[in-house]
Amino acid sequence: MRKHIRAVMLAAAAATPFAANAYGPDDFLKWVEANQSAEPQFVEGDVITVDKADLVRPFIPTEFQDEWIFDGMEMTIKDAGDLTPATIYVDATEKFKGTATLAGDNAIENYTAGRPFDPEEYTPGTESGWKMVWNWMYRWQNEGLTVGEVHWVWVRRGGEHSGHDIMKQDGGKYAQFYTGGGSFERVLTGPYKRVMMSHRADLADSGYKLNNGEGFAKNTEFREYTGFTSPFDIAGTAFLILRYDDPRKADDSWAYIPSLRRVRRISVEVKSDSLLGTDHTLEDFYGFNGRPMEHEWEYVGTARMLVVARSRNTNTIYYGPNGWAVKDDYALRKVDIMRQYPKSPNHPYSTKFICVDRVSGESYYANAFDKAGELWKVWQLTKIWSEDPQFDAEEHEFNGEPTPDGTNFQVFQSINVIDLQNNRGTLVPTRGISAPRNDFSKIKRLLDVNYLTEGR
Repeated sequence: MRKHIRAVMLAAAAATPFAANAYGPDDFLKWVEANQSAEPQFVEGDVITVDKADLVRPFIPTEFQDEWIFDGMEMTIKDAGDLTPATIYVDATEKFKGTATLAGDNAIENYTAGRPFDPEEYTPGTESGWKMVWNWMYRWQNEGLTVGEVHWVWVRRGGEHSGHDIMKQDGGKYAQFYTGGGSFERVLTGPYKRVMMSHRADLADSGYKLNNGEGFAKNTEFREYTGFTSPFDIAGTAFLILRYDDPRKADDSWAYIPSLRRVRRISVEVKSDSLLGTDHTLEDFYGFNGRPMEHEWEYVGTARMLVVARSRNTNTIYYGPNGWAVKDDYALRKVDIMRQYPKSPNHPYSTKFICVDRVSGESYYANAFDKAGELWKVWQLTKIWSEDPQFDAEEHEFNGEPTPDGTNFQVFQSINVIDLQNNRGTLVPTRGISAPRNDFSKIKRLLDVNYLTEGR
């Protein structure tokens, strides 16, 4: 009888979408507080199914539980092992330990390479919030990241998508990745590339800068290209962001719009707008991809979260009633939580929380609240480890490139956002991921604004 009652309660919960308008920032902070005393009742190798869901609830943010907990769920518990970044980054952190400082306006100063600040010294408040966001910006990213093919999949809650073109494309090779429910409204496709140019731990002989910080790389932290090759109405659209190594200097950003046949500059406001109708913004990429100085920051504390820290799959596999859940190994990881407060009154969020792995520095989860303080969006970011054989398989699929051994890079495998107010998600699986050695002449051409008009 007790099992029957419990099954009915779980079924009722699954049928009732999470009430986003009744959930505010204080509710998330209550989950963080409760998480402090939670003790895991699962062990390595356990496969958590819906009848055991109470074992994992304390380690999944309340507002995300409806997406991960459902009849038919399979959450395999597996420790992620050592996710320490590459030795050159660790060595640079030790070499320059204690030299980075915060200016009066909280801009970072006297920083060369490695992790700028010691996270063991974080304490709740704004000073550690700023230190954490600078650690985030200067986490280990190798030379950058190349993705041969990114999908941006618009998924409406309910229904199914077996008849969508993407399920039949190229002999049905994508069908294996989208095994759940949900109605597919649109799928965008295109490549992505980011190249780091300053504060490079691997470039000690050239002042920790690409090309000695001259020419194309002068005064530049990174350049980032996001392109779209389909569907036909946006094919050729591309975005280029130039982030300066001066933290006070605004980005230079451009977009090429094929219908206009011209390159246009992007304003700060545009980077926080919906990206081509998806539920993502350019600023939300990675968890946060904006400029820290355009926001205020607060360190909240730590939590232990169940996350996909070291995927067992070469590519993300989605399942569940709405196709929003990820079937994979889940590890219990210690995360630091920072809170973002946009300074601009035109920014769509009132606040956002971002959860970052204490060891690797990569983000797994974020949530954002609207101007009324009501929950709006939640993000899950899944990761794959560069030293695993399933990552090596990326070299042979979807235009992947060779990644050198010892890179020790925890790369994002997918970025999945759900608009809880609109009952729609945007899944962003990345395929053909690699962290290659970059040829300077090639990236100089690819990441030049004049190249945007040529498409890819």
